[in-house]
Amino acid sequence: MLTTSVLRKACRVLGWTAIGTWPERLDGVGTDSRAPLEHQLFVALVGERFDGHEFLDAAVRQGARVLLVQRLYAARWGRKHPELLVVGVEDTLYALGELARLARGEDPRPVVAITGSAGKTTTRWALVQALEAAGVTAHTQVGNENNRIGVPRFLLNLPEPVLGPEVVVVECGTSEPGEIARLGAICWPNVSVITAVCAAHTELLIDESGVAHEKGDLARAASPGEGFAVVVPGDERLERAALEGERRLLAPHDLMDAPGWSGAPAHLRANGSKALAVVAALGFELTDAVVRGARLDPPAGRGGVIDVHDWRVMDDSYNANQASMIAALDTAAAAAGLDGLPLVACLGEMRELGDQAEEAHRQVLQHAIDVGAQKIVFTGPYAALAAAQAEGHEAVEVTVADDASDLLSRIDDLPRPAFVLVKGSRGARMERWIEAMRERG
Repeated sequence: MLTTSVLRKACRVLGWTAIGTWPERLDGVGTDSRAPLEHQLFVALVGERFDGHEFLDAAVRQGARVLLVQRLYAARWGRKHPELLVVGVEDTLYALGELARLARGEDPRPVVAITGSAGKTTTRWALVQALEAAGVTAHTQVGNENNRIGVPRFLLNLPEPVLGPEVVVVECGTSEPGEIARLGAICWPNVSVITAVCAAHTELLIDESGVAHEKGDLARAASPGEGFAVVVPGDERLERAALEGERRLLAPHDLMDAPGWSGAPAHLRANGSKALAVVAALGFELTDAVVRGARLDPPAGRGGVIDVHDWRVMDDSYNANQASMIAALDTAAAAAGLDGLPLVACLGEMRELGDQAEEAHRQVLQHAIDVGAQKIVFTGPYAALAAAQAEGHEAVEVTVADDASDLLSRIDDLPRPAFVLVKGSRGARMERWIEAMRERG
């Protein structure tokens, strides 16, 4: 939560330049000059294709009371708007994180930080549901704001504390080395959760070992008091990271015969068991209602199952990597078996895998065959692998296409009825396949 006292402290201890009139109140931060910014601090972020300093006038018109800019802009904008406060820093993105880190240090509410190659969003929402079932006010991000912009912005825009217990739940993502370490330093998590490790974002993280070290940095992060960690059971790399971070390892909660969990797929059990371990570590009772609350019915795009005419569709189209693809195939195969339906796997490419891409796609396609998919519909640059992988498997029919839009003409080839898994990386836009299925009727 951002306050003027936090901003004053940041200027004092970090050597920032402050020019102009200090506001009596601050109600958070913004990075979009098109959004309302009344009583807020506007951060002029700089990227490869944009420069927030070009939109400072717009931010002022939207009501911003503080402008956080690079030092070379501070004097000019301080002279132009003496009624505002202009703060000059070396790097506005890093400063945004430092501001959030200092604000976190002033906030007594416990923070749970969650990362992982797969399952982090589902685990986050499972934890939020379980906490709310325990009578706790849980604060978490809206959408997918889990990077070095979204995480500090979320922390700085937290509401003031209320009466009763509160917990802040933060999802942390990464695409390059050092990002999780930075987010961990900003969050100061009381509890660090690592849901899974696989070869994801290997363009810069190189391989699974690199991913494990990157994710493990959340367990190495400092805690404001006694620190806890919930990691993948038996993963010595993550357990060692928790030890290096001086965190106490927590075992996932045992969901065998737990109320409300009958028939739950394995990946949802794994996520729910970690969420409940966190609830217990924070000192809340695991009543039947809380245990049931940790079972998350996934939303559209995140693994939810919907009926589209005479197809049962598992819509997991939001994103994909190797681990989540394999988990989704296992879940879909089990559900198709229970429903007595043939399994169809409609798969888009997995992106940001670098040198690991071809092997990762080959393993996923082999797994689709192994779990009994009768038809595999595959799109993207690795589609030729699908056809080659299926050679010699007479029970498997493979359809390939250049992209999802090219697949739309193939919908009539799907068996009916069938259980259809739709999954691919965000850029593959596999949700168009589901939209077309609805239209086809």
